[in-house]
Amino acid sequence: MSIAVAVVLLVTAACGNGQSIDRGPLPDGVAIHVDQSRIERKGREVFLRVHNDAGRSITVTSFTLTSPRFATVRWSGTETIGPTFETDLEFDMPRGRCGSALDARLQLTYRMGSGDLRTSTVDVEDPYGNAAYVVDRDCAQETLEKAATVTVGTPTVAARDGGPVLSLPITLAPTGDVAGVRLTGFASTTLFRQAGPTRLDVRLDPGDPPTTVQMSVVPARCDPHALAEDKVGTLFGVEVSGPGLPENASYFLPLTRAQRAALFGFFRDRCGMT
Repeated sequence: MSIAVAVVLLVTAACGNGQSIDRGPLPDGVAIHVDQSRIERKGREVFLRVHNDAGRSITVTSFTLTSPRFATVRWSGTETIGPTFETDLEFDMPRGRCGSALDARLQLTYRMGSGDLRTSTVDVEDPYGNAAYVVDRDCAQETLEKAATVTVGTPTVAARDGGPVLSLPITLAPTGDVAGVRLTGFASTTLFRQAGPTRLDVRLDPGDPPTTVQMSVVPARCDPHALAEDKVGTLFGVEVSGPGLPENASYFLPLTRAQRAALFGFFRDRCGMT
């Protein structure tokens, strides 16, 4: 038997056993990227978007996603995407590690039309930086919490020029374990804007004393529909600088249900919705 015939028989046998064939790059017209929906920002659900402009259907049966920034993701199922359509394959992002680029690599198993299973291994882009933001957020939180114990106190409302302002006391007690970490500010949200300083420089080096800062906010808008449909209005960014952190790194201030309820109650009162 010739070598060429033997190779053909082996490939045919593999197809007959339902095994995939490594076919290199994705077919022309199939594009994939990783992203996160805005309404999922408070969680960890992200997705792999598969866009099919190849002229025939593509059926995805599994994928493996790897990156130096998070543990390997494995997905399996059956998703068929017709020509000119796209589908999101959702998964929970593993806890992120500190680092630089996402450098995600995808191994996709699929079939085109009624063809044989095949596998392609490609780099996968994060065009809007949303997947990287999830792991950067993990890194910022881990870095700050290594440097200091963070305690969020009870919200209070007090009158200032222009009307009532809600303040949250945030105490940071350095652990003595890490040097060079700073709390550098707080970010506004879709519902609330910062009414106090947004740029800070709170040192959290070993030997530094505990520091309490006030995050003060007022409604950014008085829109009943915005409040009713809100998903991210109490996700206040805590901005952190330190060794190994990307520029403008931040994570979401951890709030209890009672603290969030106080924020929503203040919003309604200040906007005359009660």
